[in-house]
Amino acid sequence: MDKKIETYIDKIVSQLNCDEEEKREIIDEMSDHLHLLKNEYIVEGLTEEEATQKALEDFGEQKQLTKGLQESLFPFHKVFKIGTWVLFGLYSFIILFNLLFQRIIIRFTDYYINGVTFNRYVFTPMDSNGYFDFLKFNSNIIPFKNTIEYLTGSDRFNMDIIINNTLGNILIFLPLGIFLPLLFKRYSRFSKVVVASIVISFTIETLQIILKIGQFDIDDVILNTIGSILGFLLLKIIKRIITLPKESFFRRITN
Repeated sequence: MDKKIETYIDKIVSQLNCDEEEKREIIDEMSDHLHLLKNEYIVEGLTEEEATQKALEDFGEQKQLTKGLQESLFPFHKVFKIGTWVLFGLYSFIILFNLLFQRIIIRFTDYYINGVTFNRYVFTPMDSNGYFDFLKFNSNIIPFKNTIEYLTGSDRFNMDIIINNTLGNILIFLPLGIFLPLLFKRYSRFSKVVVASIVISFTIETLQIILKIGQFDIDDVILNTIGSILGFLLLKIIKRIITLPKESFFRRITN
């Protein structure tokens, strides 16, 4: 492919919000049309460079083509994008409020009302020898240790506690696996969504134990990440279900 034509097409297609298969189809169609135009101008007597430039000029301005193709692929893209950002903001607030802000308020309120050192979120042994002992009693770094205890401990834990610490930890991060690839192009890859989920969950767990508003549990990080993975896969399934009919994208926008 002509390098100039390749760069021209890449600038258009890279801005589109669609999956890789659709992008490849659009690239192939645009490439075919541009090379046909270029060959026509070469036949008319133009040099190869002049023919390329003339074909690109006739084809159209890049921003307009990108806008037209995006509207063709998804007519309500702007409305959808704004709505998704609003939902993501609401989701982020709910997560941060429930896992951090609310706990900080409750911890302060408990301490202030009772007038004694009290913290419902962590365990502080009477014979504690400092922060190392605190970490020892309030951290779990063995994968699935606590999860197995919850699943096999129906005689020791209430059902709501079991559900919240197993299924709840999965469901709470499931929307994250949907929002990240929808809003950020860099997270269109499975591996990047997994890494981002691990980092976010690990950061929340770390903040909880540093602020003494929760215990650090590696199981929470694992289950949260599983939730994001399920969300990502669910989004892929939904996209495949609602994929537009295999019609020429370029032809649809140019007609």
